[in-house]
Amino acid sequence: MNFRNFNKGHVFIFCVYLIGFSVGTISHTIDIGRSGFLGYTFAPMILNLFWTSLVLIDPLVIFCLFTSFRFAINLAIVVMALDIFINLAFGLFSHHKPVLFGLITQIPFGIFVLVTSRLMIQKKTFREFLFSNND
Repeated sequence: MNFRNFNKGHVFIFCVYLIGFSVGTISHTIDIGRSGFLGYTFAPMILNLFWTSLVLIDPLVIFCLFTSFRFAINLAIVVMALDIFINLAFGLFSHHKPVLFGLITQIPFGIFVLVTSRLMIQKKTFREFLFSNND
């Protein structure tokens, strides 16, 4: 593996995915540490389940980036779309400021995932994506 052949732009994109879903994993882990399992008691149970499940789903995206690249990209799109939609709808409906505050980083990351996914989904593996120089 010759590291000089990396596509630097693709490495950047890949790292943003790793960082973004790591931040999600850490955030939800901290929430569970503070409030316990299903600790989002301010919200309806279905939202509580969704937000709690992200402690498993976010690292699953990271794992799948290395093992099942295309599945990971599709999962990333679904996770971000649902997370933004649910947080925005709940935040606006309930006026829950901490949920709305989280959208400050979630929306730009979600847009990044959506925009870059089209480029990424063309490749079968993360190695193929990182080493492709034709885009």
